[in-house]
Amino acid sequence: MEENYEIVPSGQSPIQKSGIQDLLGKIRPAWQGKDLINRVERLLPVDASSACQRLFNAATHDLKEKIFVLGVDLAKEVAQNYKLPPINKEEDIFRYSTSNTIDLAYRIGILTRPEWRRIHRCYEIRRDLEHEDNEYEAVLEDCFYIFKSTIDIVLSKDPMELLKITDVKQLIENPVNVTISEEFLEDYNNAPPLRQKEITELLVSYAFDDSKPDIVRENSVEVMRHIKPITTNTVTIEIAAIIERRLGKNGIDLKTAKIGHACGAIGYFKKVRIKDFYGLLKDDLNSARSDWNKQTKICSTLEDIGGLRYCPDELYKDILKLLVIFYIGEPSYGPNSGYRPVFFSNGAAPIITRIIREDNKRVTPFIEDLRNDKHIRLNLGNKHVSRRFEDLIDKSE
Repeated sequence: MEENYEIVPSGQSPIQKSGIQDLLGKIRPAWQGKDLINRVERLLPVDASSACQRLFNAATHDLKEKIFVLGVDLAKEVAQNYKLPPINKEEDIFRYSTSNTIDLAYRIGILTRPEWRRIHRCYEIRRDLEHEDNEYEAVLEDCFYIFKSTIDIVLSKDPMELLKITDVKQLIENPVNVTISEEFLEDYNNAPPLRQKEITELLVSYAFDDSKPDIVRENSVEVMRHIKPITTNTVTIEIAAIIERRLGKNGIDLKTAKIGHACGAIGYFKKVRIKDFYGLLKDDLNSARSDWNKQTKICSTLEDIGGLRYCPDELYKDILKLLVIFYIGEPSYGPNSGYRPVFFSNGAAPIITRIIREDNKRVTPFIEDLRNDKHIRLNLGNKHVSRRFEDLIDKSE
């Protein structure tokens, strides 16, 4: 009977062939200096189970140290929010069980959800290895999974540098227009949701505070605009609720709309409030029909609160129609018609272009339908006005 044999080069064990030992080089110097690698390397060829357990235990301790670096106050609040064992002092972090440590590291933002699942799987394997008997024996795949996961996810990564509230205050309280660095944005992006909420709530508070200097309020809004795309949806929804509580029973005013747009919260306001607010904007647009300065002012206001992005469907076409009327203008007459064949607001036109381009996917079919509008069709009989209409359609595509 022919048997299958694997030819292993002399002096090279399956452990050596697997490449596990190569992974140890990825461990960051702070842990290599603790003689971790030497101990694990000595154990690996003779007792792979013990080597895996030691490595996993080191990863667990490393997670606790990273949680400690982020701060006891943050760990305490996260533990309360997610019903984990209470944390009131430093010692409580290091007394946490392995399972709770992994969960806290995930909830606080050190681990992503896929990483959290992988480390929990390592924990299950480690428990099996601790109780090896005739029913379960460690295999090479177990060792490789623990080595690969714990090193890639935990032991190779430096502790997070958490963005502090004081850092943000210092930035926006500078007496000059703020400049947002890539480092600041990266630190904010890496911050756990709780810290993102604290920072955004501070910015919202400063933006609303009329007692603050204008430059501080402007800087607060500018920082919100930059961090909006990288703020988690959960945080944005919570900030929207905070802003709406400020309103009480009042409707959305212009300041609230601008701040809500800057931080991304306006899209989560109650629909009836948004509808009422855009209804007022529609009235302002109607009142500005014959005044170019008013057209510029109201169009600028509309752009500041997100243009047509949050406009309810039932008001969308009416507001768009007014913007199109402002843009295409009216045929000129008299002595001025020779050098200016169309009357329109030079200030409002470029703003309208930006508003329409920003919402082009939604706006294009509506503009095409406006060809048949009675008022617009009348002016399109003039070739110069018609050219402006076609130009606007081109810009919307």
